[in-house]
Amino acid sequence: MVTLPTLQGTPFESLMLVLLASFLVPILLSRWQRVKVPLVVGEILAGIILGPSLLGIIDGQGEVFDFLREFGLAYLMFIAGMEIDFNMIGKISKAAEKAHAKVTSHPVFLAATSFLLTILLSVAISRELASRGLVENEWMVALILSTTSLGVVLPVLKERELSETRFGQTVLISALFADFATMLLISLLATYLVSGLNVEMLLVFLLFLAFSMLYRTGRLIKHSSRLGHLIEELSHATAQIKLRASLALLVGFIVLAQILNAEMILGAFIAGVVVSMLTTSPERKVEKDLEAFGFSFFIPIFFILVGVGFDIKELTSSNEALLLVPVLLIAAVVVKFVPALIFRISFTWRETFAAGSLLSARLSLIIAASLIALDLEIITAAVNSAIILVAIITVTFAPLLFAHVMPPNGTEEE
Repeated sequence: MVTLPTLQGTPFESLMLVLLASFLVPILLSRWQRVKVPLVVGEILAGIILGPSLLGIIDGQGEVFDFLREFGLAYLMFIAGMEIDFNMIGKISKAAEKAHAKVTSHPVFLAATSFLLTILLSVAISRELASRGLVENEWMVALILSTTSLGVVLPVLKERELSETRFGQTVLISALFADFATMLLISLLATYLVSGLNVEMLLVFLLFLAFSMLYRTGRLIKHSSRLGHLIEELSHATAQIKLRASLALLVGFIVLAQILNAEMILGAFIAGVVVSMLTTSPERKVEKDLEAFGFSFFIPIFFILVGVGFDIKELTSSNEALLLVPVLLIAAVVVKFVPALIFRISFTWRETFAAGSLLSARLSLIIAASLIALDLEIITAAVNSAIILVAIITVTFAPLLFAHVMPPNGTEEE
């Protein structure tokens, strides 16, 4: 292994290298057209190369990187929350009712049943792994296996022009259920593991009370002609009042989550949902600006630092962790493919397998859950690296498998 001198100067020197890597990765991947490697995978690999596992140029330690890592994760969850569109569920439900769809073929029923089956199957597999001594806390591992990535599902469906079809909307709602439910359950479990079963677990739900109050307040402001006009005036040029309010909301919910001893990712996620529900303009300029801000700075830094923290030595020196990689990979696929078979009630076999393959993609939430488990010391650094490796594999190959299985012209008719 080649080891170069670690930068020991100001934090800005290491940050400069991280930002340089975040600049070069998209350029390099754009030249590698034969294999469509997701950008985040390239960023994680860049971190592995620059970090202690290989070149050792960056160690990712210090207060500056600790803050960037935490806030980058929070911002990632904030954007994940913005992808949640509860209005879509209402529209799809109304459309299904107008079409007199059977309850068993209703998109919400299929999505909810699929997620419930995923949870049950994940718990069964995790208990088996725990009984064999491969994992310590079967409940956290079950939730890690149950995650999916709405951030992968949505753009893939949009790219194939499937997001407005009944099939696409059913898959989207399934990803939405998985994202929202696992986010909440992971936060509750983390609170339970830290504080036990007490009143503090109920305090987590105060976040949802704050969510309701802020949403109602935001609606009142939007419908107030005077305040609404003032906000529109201050939304341009240097004031950018909507962006400032959104970022203040993000930090405010993070602080509230910490006060309530909840996971900050839940606070950030809820803040994103509030922004999504209050952003009704067709162009959704605020969301686009917030995404541009995050994906140009905080989020690539986070994924590069995830790569820096990826410990190849720990992974390769642990027989249990090495065994976990194929086991978790198989489990991650099984807990999505098997429950997705319920889609066969309304869709063709090709569409059913396509849904299972796309829902198998993991990214931000599985990494967030793994980092929480690592902080709580219920998994080792080696197991964390194994989980990250599984995330890299699924997020790379799940969309490719979906593209292979799904016909190029969209859904099939039975």
